[in-house]
Amino acid sequence: MIERMARPLAGFWNWLAGVVNGFYRVLGRPGKLLQDLMNGSWLGHSLHPVLTDVVVGAATGAVLLDLLALLFGVDGLEIATTWLVGLAWLSAVGAILTGLTDFKDTAPGNERSVVGLHGLINIVATAGLAWSLVSRLGDDHAFAVWPLLVGYLVLSVGAFIGGHVVFKYGYMVNRNAFARGKRASEWTAVLPEAELAEGTPTKASLGATTLVVVRRGDVVHALKDTCSHAGAPLSGGTLRGDTIVCPLHFSAFRLSDGAVRHGPASTRQVAYRARISGDQVEVQGPLE
Repeated sequence: MIERMARPLAGFWNWLAGVVNGFYRVLGRPGKLLQDLMNGSWLGHSLHPVLTDVVVGAATGAVLLDLLALLFGVDGLEIATTWLVGLAWLSAVGAILTGLTDFKDTAPGNERSVVGLHGLINIVATAGLAWSLVSRLGDDHAFAVWPLLVGYLVLSVGAFIGGHVVFKYGYMVNRNAFARGKRASEWTAVLPEAELAEGTPTKASLGATTLVVVRRGDVVHALKDTCSHAGAPLSGGTLRGDTIVCPLHFSAFRLSDGAVRHGPASTRQVAYRARISGDQVEVQGPLE
């Protein structure tokens, strides 16, 4: 049902994703740093849900205070309610900006359409919060209750669809969370040394786990091949300094330990110890 509602605007969502991508590209290096901030690459997981929690919590508190005043005649709550509505609105603006940044890397089709619908509904809810806040700042507290209640109901629908996106599509969830792969307590050969060219991302297998292995002189690095952001194979990526860059959304991971250097990924890659022993490339791990 949600997919059917979102699908008619698929063309618009694709256009919007392109616009946001273009905006960050035009900004160049500063745009990449701004994207990292908005994606939450520095945080270890997406920043967007952190802000949405504040929105829902503050709006819920404001609705409760308004209902206490409206239904039970409790006095003196106007200032506290205004502060809560202001916090909810400000956090909602941040959630919109971080959500748009995440949105640009959605998969075209149902995922992108449903995420877009989620965002559109929450923009409407944010407008309701703004209307309520302006009314309160103008001392029209009696009227301000209604745009808050309507905005809160709309916000609840948007939050439900947000949950649907996460739990059905695994949106912004670490793709390696439940597939860390085989643990090699002993050094295990994964590739003949002769097949590992210098500075070339190379696919190798550790049991059922696919790795990307990179040789830099006598030093070898090994990461899980599946990108933590959207599952693309890092073995198809490129090397940039001490990082490997995903070919799909250009997340950059440090070769030595899988740490995120640039988003949209926010969760590090699973990394393995690696070495050349005789005529074999061997790995051990993964690292914790």
